[in-house]
Amino acid sequence: MKIKQRIAFSASIVALTVGGTTLSHAATITVATYGGEWGDAIRDCITQPYTKATGNGVVPDPGVAGVTLAKLKQQAGSPSIDVAWIDGGVSELAAAAGVLDSLEPAQIPNLSKVIPEGLYKLPNGSIYAVSTGFYALGLVYNTKTVQVAPTSWEDLWNPKYAGLVTIPSPDNSMGIPLLYAVNKMQGGTSADFKPGFDKLKKLNVFSYFPSAGNATNSFQASEVIIGAHYASSAWAMTDKGLPIAYVVPKEGALGGDIRLHLVKGTKHLKAAQDFINFAIAPKQAACMSNRLYIGPATSGVSLSVEAQKRMPWGASGSIKNLVITDWQNVNAKRSAINDQWNKTLAR
Repeated sequence: MKIKQRIAFSASIVALTVGGTTLSHAATITVATYGGEWGDAIRDCITQPYTKATGNGVVPDPGVAGVTLAKLKQQAGSPSIDVAWIDGGVSELAAAAGVLDSLEPAQIPNLSKVIPEGLYKLPNGSIYAVSTGFYALGLVYNTKTVQVAPTSWEDLWNPKYAGLVTIPSPDNSMGIPLLYAVNKMQGGTSADFKPGFDKLKKLNVFSYFPSAGNATNSFQASEVIIGAHYASSAWAMTDKGLPIAYVVPKEGALGGDIRLHLVKGTKHLKAAQDFINFAIAPKQAACMSNRLYIGPATSGVSLSVEAQKRMPWGASGSIKNLVITDWQNVNAKRSAINDQWNKTLAR
């Protein structure tokens, strides 16, 4: 074989592609993700299929959103995390901390398939986060021990359930939004949370859970029989044969989402961008929604009949049916609320 032919042959080997991504520069990226059923779904629907399609490895770094943000701040300038899943609310804090890079449609073309509510932008118009699914916090209960289905957040205070209740702590993305909801029920405002805290002081809880997995474990162990928990977690327990049901309180289910972010300074920029593009594609979004019953942020997603019935916004609703938190307002008060929570409710 002539030298030129050898060079051409070698170049063709190096340029082999799988799923449209060149394998000549295969990389391993670190992705901040979640634990529990969320982490399992992300692994099965996104990270493992991504590796199979591209040849790029993925090292998961599971943790709650607040911990992930702390890591990103510590790693600023030389991050070991390349892509991060962070909940709404903490996502805005990450953007303000300057640890995120912009998501460019030219490098992440599937951004064009995401609904407007699923794209999060800075004042200059740049995209700092993209949603990979909407969830809802509502009332979850054990149908064997709770004889009458709850209809309102107020039902958590029923004396029959004293010591058998769980609600999210401020470490959880829906902890402060729930406080807002309770405070509103008691006539409080975003300038005065005393009514809400006074009400929560009267709630005899088993625990304030930091992660969805903690709450699920408490339900499975019969440590709690009712609480403010996630629809997706409730359906997961139902599918395992447990006597668990989920209802939307009359005050409305609290909606949020899980978002993907590109970490500023990643050493594997192309692989990280490819990962985000892969994660928000219709096939992957459908897998997540059919697995976790979260509302897809990507348009054109094909849902199973079961998933359609279990969407966080209802079988015939949309994202507009969820009570979406004003995260800018929450974050402006987050520190003060955390301090008041620790003084008032910490156990």
